[in-house]
Amino acid sequence: MQNRRSGRSLLVLALVFGGLLSLPQKSLAASPYPYMFSPQNGLLGLNEDIWASANYGAGITYGVIDTGVAAPWIGFQDRVDTASAACTIAGCSSAYDDNGHGTFVASEIAGDVRQYGLVGLAPAGTILPVKVLNAQGSGTFSDVAEGISYAADHGANVLNLSMTFIPTPEIVSAINGAAAKNVVIVFAGGNSSQAFLNGATVSGFTDAAIQHMIFMGSTNANLRLSSFSNRPGSGGFRSTTNKFYKFSSRWMMADGEHIIGASTYHDADGYTYITQMSGTSMAAPQAAGAAGLLAARWPFLLTDGTVDDILLASTQDLGTRGRDSKFGQGFLRIDKAFSPVGALKVLVNNNKVAATNGAFVAGGAFGSAAGISSAFSKAVGYDKYSRDFAFDVSSAIRSPAAGGISAATAQVQGQTGVAARGLTDLGGGAWFAASSSGATDVRQADWSVAFQQDDGSYLGAGHGPDAAVSFNDARWGGKTAFFNRNDSMAGNLLGLTSSADFTAVGMDLDSDSHLAFGGMTSEAADFASLSGQHPAAQGAAVSYTARPAEGWVLSLSNAFLREDNMLLGSLGSGYLGLGQTSTVSVGLGASVDLGSGYSFGVDTIAASTGGTHHQDSLMDSTSHLRSAGVSMVMNKENLTGVSDNLGFSIKKPLRVYGGSAHVNVPTGADSDGNPIIHSSNISLVPSGNETDFGFNYRRPLAPGVTSGFDLSFRQDADHVAGAQDAAAMVHFSAAF
Repeated sequence: MQNRRSGRSLLVLALVFGGLLSLPQKSLAASPYPYMFSPQNGLLGLNEDIWASANYGAGITYGVIDTGVAAPWIGFQDRVDTASAACTIAGCSSAYDDNGHGTFVASEIAGDVRQYGLVGLAPAGTILPVKVLNAQGSGTFSDVAEGISYAADHGANVLNLSMTFIPTPEIVSAINGAAAKNVVIVFAGGNSSQAFLNGATVSGFTDAAIQHMIFMGSTNANLRLSSFSNRPGSGGFRSTTNKFYKFSSRWMMADGEHIIGASTYHDADGYTYITQMSGTSMAAPQAAGAAGLLAARWPFLLTDGTVDDILLASTQDLGTRGRDSKFGQGFLRIDKAFSPVGALKVLVNNNKVAATNGAFVAGGAFGSAAGISSAFSKAVGYDKYSRDFAFDVSSAIRSPAAGGISAATAQVQGQTGVAARGLTDLGGGAWFAASSSGATDVRQADWSVAFQQDDGSYLGAGHGPDAAVSFNDARWGGKTAFFNRNDSMAGNLLGLTSSADFTAVGMDLDSDSHLAFGGMTSEAADFASLSGQHPAAQGAAVSYTARPAEGWVLSLSNAFLREDNMLLGSLGSGYLGLGQTSTVSVGLGASVDLGSGYSFGVDTIAASTGGTHHQDSLMDSTSHLRSAGVSMVMNKENLTGVSDNLGFSIKKPLRVYGGSAHVNVPTGADSDGNPIIHSSNISLVPSGNETDFGFNYRRPLAPGVTSGFDLSFRQDADHVAGAQDAAAMVHFSAAF
């Protein structure tokens, strides 16, 4: 490096305004952007969150190819690599800055005296000074070329060349070599108020070299083109593979006017001064700093060679819509560069699927699926460049009551269950009941009909959430403690879906025994239409009910439920799909006539769900699940001697008591860009244990006219610890 090489001089074109400023003795943090002397950072959208995510640029080395750097300046704090610093000028043995330009540029990138109101874009970055220009800002093409190669060979990740770009053979060769080492190269666009290189077509660069270069024009703080700034124009590069790249495709803008940075002036107190400069030389370091922040946050972008592309793809458009010959790609925006480019994808079984292509609605047996939500709360998605961004998968998990009222409240308000239907007593134990949601679209309407004859035979059918109600009608076969209160039972598998086509039949085998069958089928065709996975369920139930003694009714039931992308009524799709599951339950119930109009009923259910495997879901398997529920009902007929009825119920609805899921949660990307997957087993047991209290009263007012009220209170509602809800409803009905 000591031998001077022949070549034309080239001149750094930097406009300098103002004089020296001493650093203030206190922070000036009252402005909207906290750094009074670094407002350009605010224009770029730089903020503390971005800095923190990129560790303030730590680990990135910036090769400042310029007039050298005054390493003792107060804002560098030993982050200038003086051991590797070099000077390519003949006879030069030090990279010390005897001009001031290089020191200023370096402070824009990595200076840090924020306590005095000035900070660079990458305040934890390392500066590698390579002095290629003399005290007058002049140098030779060969010196510059050698400086580029030296910096690339000595670990620089980003090169800043705030100087005129003249593509001589030696500079072209040096840039081709640096690009082959995945170095980002930023040039000032020039201060001649003309089209870049007068619209020439430049050849000799490899495709990689062109794709690793960025050129910077200057605006003022109002994003208007600086009077001195060059424009990209209509010229471009013709690569060694004959591909053409317009200069405008590699061109961005940044504030280059009245920028404040480090000065080489010093006194007895040391290097504690700042100065002011304008020019595209001041715009270039902002792109270099931004490139380094991206590389610090995602090191693999350097290897992939995509740092430049991300910066160029995330600009703020200026002038003519889209890329143009005046502003190129537009104004540099770091905040946009740190945002996803393209739609986020979620990694599932080594395949990336759209982040919108997944949903999970928790069924009542799982509560709010808090364990699943917690497991996915720190999940990430990946953008077009494989960068990881926080993506809270738990936002795709919701409880069935989200956006609506609870099932218990709906029952009390007469929207579902037995409270929703009109009942006509036909005498002799026969009755007819019907309900309808009244939806304007008949295809979406919920409805039910039920008819029981005096011989004990029953037929019921409908569409909606009341498959369990219909089966329980058929199961008990007559007036028991549960009659007209069967939605207070522990439940059965047929009632786990919110919308189903169902039917039930019942018949007396003899005077003391009764047999019932129920079936349902459900397909949530509108759920997760993006994934093409429609949750569906088919279920069947059978019960045998006997009257072993006067006033006693015992009922044994068995049910089977087959679900696709469902699990005990929970719905899943896409990357939260649930695969195929099968559940078997056993139920035991009893109703006792206590005399004097009192009746008591108890109902229990225990269910077992087999384990599942679903390789295309973040929940790739679930273990064997155990669930159970119990309810009790007390009724008093003819409470006041006017054929009225008082009822009270306590219910613990079906709840998962044991079981887990195995989840694979993408949580980031390593330095090579490989996804980081965290695998774990999570409990599916809900946080709470719901208890429902119900109270109702019915009283006839006149023939065919009845009034009454319903009260409901739920502790640990939806099996969510601490959740409570209550509902009250006054009823009035008339038969015509």
